[in-house]
Amino acid sequence: MRGMCKRAWISLGGGLLWAIALSACGSLPATSVDKKSDPAAVDSSVVQSLQRQVREREKRIAELESQLDALKVIDQDVEKRRKSSRPPVTLTPATTDQLP
Repeated sequence: MRGMCKRAWISLGGGLLWAIALSACGSLPATSVDKKSDPAAVDSSVVQSLQRQVREREKRIAELESQLDALKVIDQDVEKRRKSSRPPVTLTPATTDQLP
């Protein structure tokens, strides 16, 4: 009886090894190749989308910088006008020579 049990375990182990060996030799399904190319296509479209967003943001930053420069020029003009429209300050006080 002991010999039959040992033979059964050997047979089962051998069958398991054959099953593992044969499964390793099998070919991969065709859909796995498609799955490998899909992430690359997805990655490419994500990269292109991100690059487009970066270009749009850089363009918007350039527009805002241009507007900021224009506002600085306007502010300088207003400041110059404000300074030139003030009456000159006299250092001597006005004298009143009229005493009653």
